[in-house]
Amino acid sequence: MTTTISSTTHAESRVAGWLASEEFAILEAVCETLFPSLEPPAGNSEAEQAYYRRSAHDLDLAHLIAETLAQEPPEAQAEFRQLLALMANPVSGLLLAGSAKSFLELSAAKRARYLLAMANSPLGQLRQGYQAMKRLAGFIYFSAPTEEGRNPNWEVLDYTPAPPPPADAPQPIRPLAITEDTTLDADAIVIGSGAGGGVAAAELALAGKSVIVLEKGGYNNEANFTLQEAQATPELYLNHGLLTSKDLGVVILAGSTLGGGTVVNWTTSFRTPIDVLEEWETISGLRGRFTNAQYQESFAAVEQRIQVNTENSAHNRQNRLLYDGCKALGYHTEEIPRNAVGCDQRCGTCGYGCRYGAKQSTMKTYLQDAFDHGTRIIVNCQANKVLMENGQVQGVLATVLNKEAGRTYELTLHAKTVVVAAGTLNTPAILLRSGLTNKHIGQHLHLHPTTTLAGLYPDKVYPWQGVMQSAYSDQFGRLDGNYGYKLEVPPAHPGLLGLATPWFSAREYREQMAQAAHIATIIVLSRDKGEGSVTLDRHGEPIINYVVSVYDRKHLMHGLRQSARIHFAAGAREIVTLHNQRTGVKRGSDGSVSAQDLREFDRAIERHGMGPNRNMTFTAHQMGTCRMGNDPKTSVTNEHGEVYGVKGLFVADGSLFPAASGVNPMLSIMALVHNNYQYLKTVV
Repeated sequence: MTTTISSTTHAESRVAGWLASEEFAILEAVCETLFPSLEPPAGNSEAEQAYYRRSAHDLDLAHLIAETLAQEPPEAQAEFRQLLALMANPVSGLLLAGSAKSFLELSAAKRARYLLAMANSPLGQLRQGYQAMKRLAGFIYFSAPTEEGRNPNWEVLDYTPAPPPPADAPQPIRPLAITEDTTLDADAIVIGSGAGGGVAAAELALAGKSVIVLEKGGYNNEANFTLQEAQATPELYLNHGLLTSKDLGVVILAGSTLGGGTVVNWTTSFRTPIDVLEEWETISGLRGRFTNAQYQESFAAVEQRIQVNTENSAHNRQNRLLYDGCKALGYHTEEIPRNAVGCDQRCGTCGYGCRYGAKQSTMKTYLQDAFDHGTRIIVNCQANKVLMENGQVQGVLATVLNKEAGRTYELTLHAKTVVVAAGTLNTPAILLRSGLTNKHIGQHLHLHPTTTLAGLYPDKVYPWQGVMQSAYSDQFGRLDGNYGYKLEVPPAHPGLLGLATPWFSAREYREQMAQAAHIATIIVLSRDKGEGSVTLDRHGEPIINYVVSVYDRKHLMHGLRQSARIHFAAGAREIVTLHNQRTGVKRGSDGSVSAQDLREFDRAIERHGMGPNRNMTFTAHQMGTCRMGNDPKTSVTNEHGEVYGVKGLFVADGSLFPAASGVNPMLSIMALVHNNYQYLKTVV
């Protein structure tokens, strides 16, 4: 027997245009279970009392979730509605909460039991469904501002948002306005404007070529960076910031704005390690391609243009704790080189753009160079396919959204050179939509899977303030050859903390979040040997298939164990993982942490596992889906990034990597593309 929610309601009467009232009622009940009104602890301030009494209903949380998911494709909405239908089924209530009732009919206690059973279910689809609801609810509850411009929870968290953007900030790039169906000609079309596309456009333009850059996102800079999580995330990140692997097991952060990931990344600027470059040569068969002197010269040239330095790497409290903890244990640690200058404000909001122009993104550097030399830049532009004839590129078909007119126009571009630099996830999608059949397109996806260990400290850390990444440790970068992990720290604003913090009960979750200012986080950034893939859905959009391999999970668990010891060496009073089951250690009443405590923590990590949706896993790095090589039977492009079998079609982003870089990949991408284009600009 199955139970379904009625779908006969007319679209105009649906909540947010897609949810039936019965479906929305279940979503509301889930939100009220996660965020009910609670009796405050005795002796609290008025703000703290309001914090505990504030329910999901008070923030209209269910409506905000429905409106957010209204932007998702129909398939994602259908999956969410299937989840709500499952929760309406009494059989599910019997299996998950011990009562043969729909979720709506359960008591508050049994609703909580139901959600926890989903979170820890052996069935991956139930864990996935739980995370789909909990993550979004947690993010919105702690980030979405009211009409007054502030989230009411921020006072208790001691979080101060950034001020509005200045009214007089210039916008030195003027994108080309498309107001009708348009045909344009150029020497080269560059699809994407991030680390790869920005460099490619500048190198071609500076060589005197006629260039057009297509960017899927909009043009955002100092004039309109809001720096607020709830507003900036959907504006600046791919898929409105909701991007994940197909099973939701990996949360994926990827920039989608003019300048791409270089606008929202954390400015970390590492060269690709020499032993990784040697490995790339072995995998690709391109002997001498990555270890030659010219490649290192490209690193130096890019570092000079984006002004990589360590003078602007002053540690905030969170980076200082990582540094001090590593020093106390005798572990390697040092400053991170960064592409930032004049970084005096140290505001901590660089993940939402740099209000002060300190971050030397491609928007500030290479794209500006290209624009100043005549490059036409078109934003809000979706590249649909590359046009080819008899093995020769002819141009690009695209669509452009004119936001002022609220209309979409067709764009036909003619060129004998097309550079696809849409990122590791979208570049293979464009090639596949264009009819290419090389079996390696979209394969060999690497993500640097990353997990987090939170430490709670006696004094306030403010993990959202200051330079985001300025210290790292490579102590465990070579656990197995050149495979292992880096230890770094991330900025953690209230929405991200709300998304990631485990929910064991409404009260415990609220108490944990109230300590947000005391939290410091260490991320374990693994160099993955395992691989995933990018395929297409029926609309031609990318599907990200990736499950962290058993090999890579071992490195993540090793990193959690070592991070625990670093936190305690730095003075943490408690450490907590992001598992769905309680996994952590507190100092004893005498302030000590015993070896037995740490051994039990190590065993708990092993027991609770690192499988999909059992522990939060993130990535901000995507690599490898159109890899370079000396043979089309094992790779997608040749040594210059030209796609095998199509003259004039080039790839210029992290998808070229033969394997994971093992370091934050921005500088690796820029140097590789710079090196390639010393050749390409002579043949276009």
